[in-house]
Amino acid sequence: MRCFLSSVFLLLSVNANAQFSAVVVAYGAGDVPVNTSIDIDAEYVAMPVSLVSDAKYPSQRAELIRELQSVVSDAASKNTNINFQQGVISLSPKEKSSFSISTPYGQRSSSSFYILSKLGDDKDLFAATQDIYSFIGGIHKLEDTGFILGHISLAVSSPRNYRDQLLEKIKNEVASLKNILGSSYQVEISGLENAVIVQQKNDKQVTLFINYQIEFRE
Repeated sequence: MRCFLSSVFLLLSVNANAQFSAVVVAYGAGDVPVNTSIDIDAEYVAMPVSLVSDAKYPSQRAELIRELQSVVSDAASKNTNINFQQGVISLSPKEKSSFSISTPYGQRSSSSFYILSKLGDDKDLFAATQDIYSFIGGIHKLEDTGFILGHISLAVSSPRNYRDQLLEKIKNEVASLKNILGSSYQVEISGLENAVIVQQKNDKQVTLFINYQIEFRE
């Protein structure tokens, strides 16, 4: 006889738990698909930003991307309220067609990164978001470049530091279930090697959990 007490299959992508250095951006919201989790206060508000260039030649686009990214990074390093976290850089090799009448034509070059604003006792999600908008608004864009701003999310640093606490809670959960079901059941747990997942709970907290599966066999 099999009793599947929890069967979880969570698909992860590049966007889920986008991790830069030690800061992990929360992905999604809603119900947690496992029994054991931890709620903690978020440390940052994070906004994904894409820096794009529509210059005609690939070499121009690459240089403009490099220059503007350097401007953003340098400005963030001098701003005590802002952190810069690098993401994906995509430099298109295609040139614009001389016959095109649309703008842009050819492929854009881009660089993606996160702008983070630290939360605190006197700064909530709305104030931190305003810090990010003010920071981006103060950047002088170069010709043939622009910013594409994404949706804000909460973020925390080093969620892996909570792994031992989560594993202890899972251990206690299994012990409790075994006491209820009786000693005739054998337990198998899979997925404990998975990364700690960060999911947004509300405008102040995130939920941490491991995607695990518990199976009992009689």
